[in-house]
Amino acid sequence: EKISIEEAQADDQEFFFEQGWTDGLPVVSPTLEKVTAALSTVNRDPKEIVGIVPPRHRPATVEKIAINAVMAGCKPEYFPAVLAATEGMIEDDAKLYGAQTATNMSTPLLILNGPISHALGANSGRNVFGSGNRPNATIGRAVRLVCRNIGGEIPDETDVATHGQPGKYTYCFAENEDESPWSPFHTDYGFKANESAVSVVGGASSPHNVFTYGCEHGEEVLEHFIGAVTALGNNNIIFASGPLLVFSPEHAFMLDRDGFSKDDIRNYIFEKGRIPLTRFVEKTVKGLHHRRSNWFETVGDPDHIGVADQAEDIMIAVAGGAGIHSLFIPTSFSLRPVVKAIPTA
Repeated sequence: EKISIEEAQADDQEFFFEQGWTDGLPVVSPTLEKVTAALSTVNRDPKEIVGIVPPRHRPATVEKIAINAVMAGCKPEYFPAVLAATEGMIEDDAKLYGAQTATNMSTPLLILNGPISHALGANSGRNVFGSGNRPNATIGRAVRLVCRNIGGEIPDETDVATHGQPGKYTYCFAENEDESPWSPFHTDYGFKANESAVSVVGGASSPHNVFTYGCEHGEEVLEHFIGAVTALGNNNIIFASGPLLVFSPEHAFMLDRDGFSKDDIRNYIFEKGRIPLTRFVEKTVKGLHHRRSNWFETVGDPDHIGVADQAEDIMIAVAGGAGIHSLFIPTSFSLRPVVKAIPTA
């Protein structure tokens, strides 16, 4: 439903806060001119229903998504990425309902790949998960506003997260393809390197820093990751979902130099990223047999629980700048990323 408001009111941030249309930060007034500019970047009917957004299960039209993109501060040329990300986020495999309503801190994480990253100026290097880059900040924020304004994810009402996390404002980065020794993230899921795509990692937690002080070899780096992924309380031990490992370029080249491909890394983490069941209380072990039944039925290791049910569920990306830091991002609910093509002119 469109509403008419006075110009002075449209510029008054208090109006948007009173309507409950913000994430706690000021928004851009979604004027007809600005929304039309966003819509002009895609060949789609504004009234087309892209899908249903939980938890209130409301229809998301192309136009409504554009409105939220404008409010988030997106330039018109960002909108194809926002639309593709929204389409991926509301697919069943992204498990958005669980991420929207659980006590967990989960939220969708977006990964940009292909020519679109350079075209938009998205950050893939230093401070990649930090502030200061408009595409990363506003594309991720637009998707979060869709969750709130269309899906009805309201803190302390439908969103009952125990703590939440900063990623619930925005959680988006571009892969550092230029400084990666491996093929890009989206090629692991059927796309070509020269295709633009956005990957939606459903139910992502905050990044866990993996600091490899003193390490000079790839296997030493992976052993530090083993320490991170085998923490008792991390989501990937409880949920049958695939963890995301984000290697800095320095670590990626160290691993490549020592002969590790992405599949080698997946297999290493899968085989060694296991916790003895004796470290858990009895009630947790019973719960693991229920939640992680596939592990006990297929892996053949009844005395341990691993970070993933199979090696191919482990996601690997390269991002960040110089330094001996990488990231482990636990996930919950969703098993694999949902990857969507971003149409380019």
